[in-house]
Amino acid sequence: MGSKQKETRQLQKKKFERLIAERNALLAEKGIEKKKIAKDKILKHLRAKLNETVKALAAINAQEKVIEKAKLQKQENAAKAKVKKPKSKKQESKPDPKAKDKKDKKQKKLDKKPDKKSAKK
Repeated sequence: MGSKQKETRQLQKKKFERLIAERNALLAEKGIEKKKIAKDKILKHLRAKLNETVKALAAINAQEKVIEKAKLQKQENAAKAKVKKPKSKKQESKPDPKAKDKKDKKQKKLDKKPDKKSAKK
């Protein structure tokens, strides 16, 4: 009876509640004491199935909340992306000063080293 659909689980819950009520009525009609009714194997099984279904419904609801929260976050991020201002041309055209320093250092090293090929000749 495993299902991940909310509607199916709700139907299962109603079914088990109905079966529990019917079993209680049947046992009470037979004149069985409440202590023995509580120990009835079939009734215990039905209650266990009902609890299982209730927990599954809770998990489905929790998952729906997570999905809804993610959708809202995605919409907010999309709205923020639209509002973001593009960088000005001045900022875009400026090279990174650290990158320029690295290039200068690399060029100086190359200038200082003599060519190995020309040194051998």
